Amino acid sequence: MEGIDFAMGLNRILLWSANAGLAALCCWIAAGLLADATAELMLPPPTVSAAEAPPPPPPRTWQSRQAILDRNLFKASTTAAEPGEAIEDELAATKLPLRLLGTVAAGMAQRAWAAVEDLEQRQHLVVRVNDRLQDKAEVVRIERRRIVLRNGGRLEELALDEVEPTQGAAAAAARGPRFGRADRRANMASPGAAAERVQRLAENRFGVAREDVESVANNPAALFSQARILPKYDEGKMVGVQLNAIKPGSLFEQIGIREGDTITELNGIQITSQQDSASVLRELTSASAFHVTVTGSDGAVRQLTYEVQ
Repeated sequence: MEGIDFAMGLNRILLWSANAGLAALCCWIAAGLLADATAELMLPPPTVSAAEAPPPPPPRTWQSRQAILDRNLFKASTTAAEPGEAIEDELAATKLPLRLLGTVAAGMAQRAWAAVEDLEQRQHLVVRVNDRLQDKAEVVRIERRRIVLRNGGRLEELALDEVEPTQGAAAAAARGPRFGRADRRANMASPGAAAERVQRLAENRFGVAREDVESVANNPAALFSQARILPKYDEGKMVGVQLNAIKPGSLFEQIGIREGDTITELNGIQITSQQDSASVLRELTSASAFHVTVTGSDGAVRQLTYEVQ
């Protein structure tokens, strides 16, 4: 019995010793963790001297940015910018047998149009952007005094003839009338025929045939063939359309329009933009009378009235 009691006592001593050792180990580990955490909290935050701080990146100039864009590292397509590509002011004149009669430019390319005479076919045509002339040249742009053509991959221009107002009537008479089949009715084949259709009712008051009005509205190219019609600008602002080189016997001559006159208003529509010119053509198709304000080359203002019969 004494041996058994001795053994059991020894086991208790060993068990207590083991527990005490484990407890001491746990306390030591916990104390180490607590010391590390306390030291980290008590240490001041690291500081970086001005000498060690990295300098800020230099500002990038527009030239450097454009250089990156020009390199086109990702091969981005630039075809979307093609409609707005710059076209040179000086282009070679086209050698196609064409003559520009007039233009109606607009902010939107789809609304612009031009009157062109085909000298081979002796026809007057109304063309817009993307139309083709003589199956060779494509209309690329319509401007105030020219149209730009793409002929065989090359840009060319068809510009208005430069005619001085004082020389307009003489130049028109020297050229003689050039009529195409498409516009003979509106162009009035002879002064006698024009006199029959236009009646002078009173001073600055005329009677015009509905047939002639409809012909002009449906075929504006014929209108441009009877006179040089250009926008009139004063201090950079459009104030109307000026007529020069009026052909003898033309509709303009018969309705009292004189060389150098500027039409500034029709039926209350002030012509201050190319879009207003298009509105005037639409007015021709519906109105039964026209009240036109004209400023002469001498600055005098006249009121002309036309009754559609």
